[in-house]
Amino acid sequence: MIDAAVDGSDGASSFPEPVELEALKALAHPLRVRILHVLTTRGAQTASSLAVELGESTGSTSYHLRQLEAKGFVAEDPSIGTARERWWRRAVDLVQVRTKDLADQPEGRAASAAVLGVWTQHDGALLRTFIATGEERYDESTLEASRVSSHAATMPASELRRLTRDVQRLIQERVAAADRAVPDDADPTHRIQIQFNAFPID
Repeated sequence: MIDAAVDGSDGASSFPEPVELEALKALAHPLRVRILHVLTTRGAQTASSLAVELGESTGSTSYHLRQLEAKGFVAEDPSIGTARERWWRRAVDLVQVRTKDLADQPEGRAASAAVLGVWTQHDGALLRTFIATGEERYDESTLEASRVSSHAATMPASELRRLTRDVQRLIQERVAAADRAVPDDADPTHRIQIQFNAFPID
């Protein structure tokens, strides 16, 4: 499951159903996953800014943005665009890339693995950058508030499900509260990346 909390200013709305196989196959192109990841972590972008960020040509990012738009993953943001420059935002809060129906199909399993592989690769890159440069880039209050943590436990599947749902609910509540908070100059605000992994390691 790609579960990326997107702040309200991005205008994202919940994906109405778990992603269909054809849409997932369309997303499972490495560059399209990378584009969706940048839109999630950095907010709205133009084809040109995506090209610079990803080391691609503007023609390539424009083409893949149109493919993502056709499947409902991204949308143009007219509130910040101009006649000469189109801005794109992520159009969904939640992309569920692994369901039983998808897992029952070889194409579904392959597409899910492709999307999650590229997505987690880029999540890992963000974490490595924070570990390597965080002490230089951020003030002490931000560093103290941050966490890089790993836990191991033994639990039945029912408890694992309860854990992941409780943590997800808490993340959603805190993100919504942050959207409503009044800015405070004494409390630095940053674009953040939230990563939560919970899986069996038998």
